[in-house]
Amino acid sequence: MRMPSLLRRVIMSFVDFDRTVHCLEYSWINSDGGRSTSKRKAQKNDCTVRALALARDLPYDEAYDILKDAGRKCGRGFDFVKWVGSQPWATKIAFPAVKGQRRMTPAQFCRDYPKGTYILRVTKHVFVVRDGIIYDTFENRPDRCVYCAWAIE
Repeated sequence: MRMPSLLRRVIMSFVDFDRTVHCLEYSWINSDGGRSTSKRKAQKNDCTVRALALARDLPYDEAYDILKDAGRKCGRGFDFVKWVGSQPWATKIAFPAVKGQRRMTPAQFCRDYPKGTYILRVTKHVFVVRDGIIYDTFENRPDRCVYCAWAIE
């Protein structure tokens, strides 16, 4: 369930070891995946629920119940990687580390995958990218390492 919101821009510049200047940027929309209108408004540590709701266009409470049935405990982390890997509507895209090369970042992902819906996994967090725009409740660092993503059908 997408909620209308303001499109925001995240920009970060840094200088590399070889003194090359890099600029990482992406667009994002502050979205809680419908949590604020659900019967579970006070949920914390629910990025997996928000990501499922946003990626599959589900009401927040329905996404919550699906993950609860899969073993997610209220307010606790969940092995989302294992669960989403077993779903027929999700196709994994891996971004393994390659010595001497930078890891995939949210900013790079948005540039490389401008069309479609994806769930991205970074350290201890997941969020949605839809048509090159990040949907999350906070601004993710544009240089954060993306470990894998799932293309959502």
